[in-house]
Amino acid sequence: MNNSTVRFAPWVGPHYERGCGGLRILLVCESHYGAKQHERPTVTPEIIKALALGQRHPKATGKLRRHPHFTKIMTAVQNVRQAFTGAQKADFWSSVAYYNFLQEFLPDSRVPPPQGAWQRGERAFSEVLAVLAPDLIVCFSVRNGKLIRSLAGDVPVAVVNHPSSRFAYAKVNPVIAEQKAQALVRKTQGPAFVVTATFDRWCEATACALPTPGQHLSAQDKAALIAQRREAMAALDQSSMAWTQ
Repeated sequence: MNNSTVRFAPWVGPHYERGCGGLRILLVCESHYGAKQHERPTVTPEIIKALALGQRHPKATGKLRRHPHFTKIMTAVQNVRQAFTGAQKADFWSSVAYYNFLQEFLPDSRVPPPQGAWQRGERAFSEVLAVLAPDLIVCFSVRNGKLIRSLAGDVPVAVVNHPSSRFAYAKVNPVIAEQKAQALVRKTQGPAFVVTATFDRWCEATACALPTPGQHLSAQDKAALIAQRREAMAALDQSSMAWTQ
């Protein structure tokens, strides 16, 4: 039985415990987009592997292009402007966690979340905080910043614009750098990280997820993948429902 309220497992890099620059950093954005039939528990690591790391699904007929969203995040967090190598990208993403706050797909970025979506995301995010115990949270959403801060307790939170909305390094980087400095001071006084069964499950989900193929599948493979996604999501939802009742 799944006793988690998190529908979309976060990306948890294999070196998250060690951290990035000595800090366990949780990167938080808002939502995934697409038809509900494509919801699946491993959507986040699938997307990181395809769009941030440039990996290809074994059955894909083509390769998705890396998305600037992830390069902007990496540049801002590290406060370094350069053309990153594949090895540098792999090193960064292996050292951080990434999570989308809303636990349901939105049809389009211009469509507002349905009523109650933010509230439904609160409980799941609280669980993510408890399991990942980040030293620093970087929230790439100004409209969600107040809520993230209210849930974060005394964990330093840098709230900046989403990479697709009025994003400027000159404004974003100093905000993140300031909170990183505070997090480093706070870390010396914090407790040791505790590995839980849920943490291990999310790490396994990250390691085992295949890169999303996008539209680069044959009709037969696409139909099979959609069925597989529906089955996985339904099983998790049913297990979570049984636990909460």
